[in-house]
Amino acid sequence: MRRPPISSFIHFVNTYSIWVSLGSFSSYLFFSRIYEVKPNMLVALGLCLGVWFIYTLDHLLDALNLKENASTRRHTIHYVHQKRIKTILVFVAIILGIMAFYVPKVYYTFCGLLVALTGLHFLINYLVSEDAKRKFFLKEVFIAFVVTLGFMLTPYIEAPYKKIFIEARFLFGVFYCINLSNLILFSYFDKEEDEMANTMSIASIYDDNTIKKFVYASLTLAMIWSAISLQRSEIEWLHFFLFASMIITLFVIALFSIFFKTNDRYRFWGDFIYVYPLLVLPFL
Repeated sequence: MRRPPISSFIHFVNTYSIWVSLGSFSSYLFFSRIYEVKPNMLVALGLCLGVWFIYTLDHLLDALNLKENASTRRHTIHYVHQKRIKTILVFVAIILGIMAFYVPKVYYTFCGLLVALTGLHFLINYLVSEDAKRKFFLKEVFIAFVVTLGFMLTPYIEAPYKKIFIEARFLFGVFYCINLSNLILFSYFDKEEDEMANTMSIASIYDDNTIKKFVYASLTLAMIWSAISLQRSEIEWLHFFLFASMIITLFVIALFSIFFKTNDRYRFWGDFIYVYPLLVLPFL
């Protein structure tokens, strides 16, 4: 039986990390508007390709580790088509290397920091024992921090007035809590697959009810900080409604978990929130 077109589209987007990659591009443009900085389109494209490279490499490494035991569609596809995906990864890496020569040098230190933190994540995730990670490392907390740095601070690099970051500390908290809630939700939905693959996540440490409480608490905090950012004039009403839409989407996914578990809808809509900024850019 042929898969319905909409279902095929959802699985394609989920498997190849389309939304989160496009979301890094749209988030860069969005935060550039907030910082009143002229966006560097080469940097925006580089961020988009870099995010896709990291997510795809992570899926590929998981797939190679699982081999025939892969239980998710994205891991199975990455394992079956590993040669093609490896070729594409090398091609993207070469493009990123060439682009690095044309990116302003002011970005080098920050990009180096992001690469180092990403490399640290891979080292810890694949080389450190599960007992040590259980005690000292929660990947969702760490990845949320790196994603927030990359998405939110990359456009800040060329901001003329660096004081803006001090004034936007609540905004940083908003985006961090959104990222953290999203990652915890993904771990919640992927719990069975992670257990089969012997992959540790926050969902393997706490029960489902506790995980949901973490998500609700993080989203509530994000909404409160969004209101504070609005009150402090860090953001305008349109920015506030955008963040509220992202928060409400994650709330709905958490509340109706059975519906969003089907056909990996949670991953489709969870990643799609990063594309929301692209929809409001014409009005900013």
